[in-house]
Amino acid sequence: MSSDRDMPQIIIERGGSLGPFLWGLATGAMLALLYAPKTGEETQRELKEGARRLRQGAEEKLAELKDSAEETYGRVREDVGERLETAKDELQDRKRQAEEALKAGRDTAKKTRDDLERRVAESKASYKAEMERVALEKSEAGAESDS
Repeated sequence: MSSDRDMPQIIIERGGSLGPFLWGLATGAMLALLYAPKTGEETQRELKEGARRLRQGAEEKLAELKDSAEETYGRVREDVGERLETAKDELQDRKRQAEEALKAGRDTAKKTRDDLERRVAESKASYKAEMERVALEKSEAGAESDS
């Protein structure tokens, strides 16, 4: 009676990538060919065919990965380009807004300064007129008191 220890065991791992699966497939195929009751020439031919299929499968997978990487690169490049254009547009808008605000500030400062200068001139003129009036009244009052 044979025990469970004598029986071949299969271990299945979950997760991982296609690489370990292909490696296990190739290893299993080679072991099967080595233990199969065939001539050396048949076994060699089958090993060569298995190696050719394995290489072909690896090349196909590599081509798929290359295409996927190129596609991802293209999408990322396009996305970065779009974001860069959006940032440039926003920067131009903010620059334009800052220039408009600066111009408005300068215009307001000029108007305020002009208004202030006008008021100071009016105030000086009013003060001067009042001083002349007071001086005139004093001189008239002095002339009346002399007479």
